[in-house]
Amino acid sequence: MTSPGSGLDMVENPSSLITKRKIQEMVAQIDPSERLEPEVEDILLELADEFIESVTQFACRLATHRKSSTLEVKDVQLHLERNWNIRIPGFASEEIRSVRKSTVPSSHTQKITAVNNAKASLANSK
Repeated sequence: MTSPGSGLDMVENPSSLITKRKIQEMVAQIDPSERLEPEVEDILLELADEFIESVTQFACRLATHRKSSTLEVKDVQLHLERNWNIRIPGFASEEIRSVRKSTVPSSHTQKITAVNNAKASLANSK
């Protein structure tokens, strides 16, 4: 067991991007009386590392698609917003987000109305 602030968390897994202490702090913010078992902390560390790796790889592919050799916030932001529904506070996403209003043809609307009316009349006749 490591003592908080000892720096030994990073010695245990130097490639980890988040520490056990940080996970403990986040849990304490939610419920100060809650304590995680070491195995649970290890799994959460692994999940966090995999998530960060996945997001970074996808953002790098977006940057490459833009024909850029530099990873920018908008690359990470686009992936997080579109695929994970995670917003990055402090960064405007209006330039990234394309607003598409779906236009439903009136013929489709009429068909849906007819189906709903048929369902209602069947329900009323029972």
